[in-house]
Amino acid sequence: MPNWISVKEAAKIRKCTQANIRYLISQKKIEAKRDGGRWLINDESLVSEKDFSQTADVISVLKAQLEEKDKQINLLQTQIQEMSERHDTIIMQMTRQIEQTQKMLEAHRYPWYRKWFGKKSNI
Repeated sequence: MPNWISVKEAAKIRKCTQANIRYLISQKKIEAKRDGGRWLINDESLVSEKDFSQTADVISVLKAQLEEKDKQINLLQTQIQEMSERHDTIIMQMTRQIEQTQKMLEAHRYPWYRKWFGKKSNI
């Protein structure tokens, strides 16, 4: 069963002015009824309106955080791509260097006369 409170009490609960409460009544954002010359507000609708405004604030904060996370993800993906390209370049350079080193070792493994005369050495 709803509890009906005055505009003044509603303003204290909402921490706003009485004029603000009357504005919410005129916009039908909170449930209210007239009792003679004064307004009575359903305290349940007042709480739900308050919760709604808090929820909207939370949603906007979460959206901002989500956008920031999306930016971070994009930045990290770009960095990963760049690092992958650098990694591939380093691997290619090292592979070439290893091949050159192996060729140099093979050249020093056999004596000079083997190249000239085609004889195998006993080394």
